[in-house]
This record gives sequence, structure tokens and C-alpha cells, in this order.
Amino acid sequence: MPFVLLVVTLLAGGLLSLLLLNGAVNQDSFELNKLQKETNGYTDEQQQLQQEVDQYAAPGGLEQRARQLGMVPGGNPAFLNPDGSVRGTPEEATAPPAPPPTSKAPPAPTGTPTATPPSGTPTGSPTGAPGTTPSAPTTPGGAHAAATTTPTPPGR
Repeated sequence: MPFVLLVVTLLAGGLLSLLLLNGAVNQDSFELNKLQKETNGYTDEQQQLQQEVDQYAAPGGLEQRARQLGMVPGGNPAFLNPDGSVRGTPEEATAPPAPPPTSKAPPAPTGTPTATPPSGTPTGSPTGAPGTTPSAPTTPGGAHAAATTTPTPPGR
């Protein structure tokens, strides 16, 4: 009788420990599944952000944002030779003519003076509007800033 009781006790203990072990493995499996889903979400977000960065770095996107900031394509640059001489003649970057306005502005209310600059005074617009001439900054050595610009591809 004691031998049968010992075998039944060992069998019951083994089944109970197997049940607890199986529960722990299942719990870890659920945790692993949750972490894999979280990782997939982060991977998707990273890929979306990378595509966004690639769109901002694309030449078309850069040109569009530069034009929104008032920048214009540069002229022909000049290059400095190793001996310090200048090769080429730099050209000033000029803005293309402004497109004609498509809609009329409402008339100013009567009795209210409008602020207009005196005639012949250039407007200090950074957009390169007609009537403004951009001044080129100089480097400490006195070299013209256009000598350090990069060339623009032909056809632009």
C-alpha cells in the first residue's frame, strides 16, 4: 500500500508541475507575441519616417521648398584653382519674372492711407523680386562668395 501511495503522489506531483510549467511557457509565448507586434509597429513607423525623409531629400522637393523660401537657381559659378587663381566668370543669380497676379485684391477702404514706399526705393524683399539686387557676401580673404558655389546641372 505505501508503494502505491508513493507512485500516485509522484504521478500527481509530476502532472501538477507539468501543468505549471506549461502555463509559464504559454505566458511567455503571449509576451513574445505582444513584443513582436510592438516591434512590427515600430518597424512600420520607422519605414514611414524614412520615406518622409527621402521625400524631403528628393531634388523636386528641395527645389519646391527652396522656391517657397524665395531662393532662385544660381548662375554660373567660378572656381578657385589650387594656386589661388579664379577660373571662370561668376554670374549673379536672378529671379525669373514674377507670374501675373490671378486675382484682384479688394480695394482699400476709403479714408485709410496705404503705406507705399517712395518711388525709386528698392524693396528689401529676400525673394529676389524685381527692383532688388542681392549683394554677395565676401569671405575673410576677400574672395567673392560665388567662387565657392557648386555648379548647377545644365538644363535648369
